[in-house]
Amino acid sequence: MPENKGLVGLRPVDEAAAEIFTAPPYDVITYGTPLQEVLSGRENIIHVHLRPPEEGEARYPNAKKALDGFVAKGLLIRDDEPSYYVYRQSKKSAGLDRIGVLLACRVYDYKDGKVIRHEKTFDDKVVDRRKLFEATGYQLEVVFSVVEDRERKLMEALTEVSKAKPLYSFMSSFGGASDMEKVRNDVWKVPESSGMGKRIKQLIESENAYIADGHHRYHCALLMGCSHVQMYISPSGSAKIQPYDRVVGSLSEEDVEALPAKVKEKFEVAEHGKLEVPEKHNIIFYFKDRILTFKARPGFLNGLGDDPVAKLDCSILKSHIFSSLPQGAKMGYFPGSETGFAHMKKLVDSGEYQFAVSLAPVEFSELKAVADKGIANPEIVMPQKSTYFWPKILSGLFLYKY
Repeated sequence: MPENKGLVGLRPVDEAAAEIFTAPPYDVITYGTPLQEVLSGRENIIHVHLRPPEEGEARYPNAKKALDGFVAKGLLIRDDEPSYYVYRQSKKSAGLDRIGVLLACRVYDYKDGKVIRHEKTFDDKVVDRRKLFEATGYQLEVVFSVVEDRERKLMEALTEVSKAKPLYSFMSSFGGASDMEKVRNDVWKVPESSGMGKRIKQLIESENAYIADGHHRYHCALLMGCSHVQMYISPSGSAKIQPYDRVVGSLSEEDVEALPAKVKEKFEVAEHGKLEVPEKHNIIFYFKDRILTFKARPGFLNGLGDDPVAKLDCSILKSHIFSSLPQGAKMGYFPGSETGFAHMKKLVDSGEYQFAVSLAPVEFSELKAVADKGIANPEIVMPQKSTYFWPKILSGLFLYKY
């Protein structure tokens, strides 16, 4: 069970500073895009965690100078009282209401089975983050993890905290350039020494933490020999996994037309009303002139045995439907939301892609089953583009001083 403690380090001086300084994680920001341009015009963490590529190796000392400048201006303040930060993100129009807690989690080797990954990690992907960490002395990003919380005790504790007046309460505003636009962020400070702080600490230590997002951030801390890493932990009942959908193109019309017949032994194919989130083991295909649902036949599902990876809908799609298509198909990925559906419909209707595919979301029990098997065999991981956690955890709410 993961040991943990309160965070110490830097945080925005007030909620107005938090709104200006925070940003989506660096790995969802691309140079030259509207989002990067919006953030670069502010006193924002982007000046620390995503320096211009043309700076080369100088970007690391420049990041330190930028960070020191924000402290000198009073935008960021030191907070040396070890504390937990309960963090709620909500957006009524999107049906979003997720709560969790920011803390310092002890770093364990994967084989210990206390902090559990579901993706492969690679040493070469953390070189940049390691240099930035060494230059600034702070962990700038957050590892997002989920605990099962079967008895909902953690959920109850975090909800109790959220009834008080928050430390920060603001709505993200990124000029319409991010899918996190208009997400409300509420943060409550809970000193580690308080009764609630001790309660949160104990509840987290009674669970295993499953990394949802930020595998390479955790891997960086592991390679550096850090004792702790900044982590956001959310109960599984609150951290909903979003579907990850596809658009497919560059196929011949003959291959597209023949697809339903090629898989009829494994799937019942029928007309469907609209592009939406389907039920488990039902896969919706949106074509320019029709919508079909491919429902896995019971006998086919039984033949998959107890392999948790093979039974995932994304694995079924790849191994038993896409396998009948020629190699070289063009593919794009979108979250399975109303916004994602609108984008996919536009791409298909315009002829840029030939069809869109909508999958049911992966359930936490499925992710847990795969991740648990991966403790003994690190080759067992979730397929790429199988889980999507939204919204991302804002960077800049807290910079952890290791």
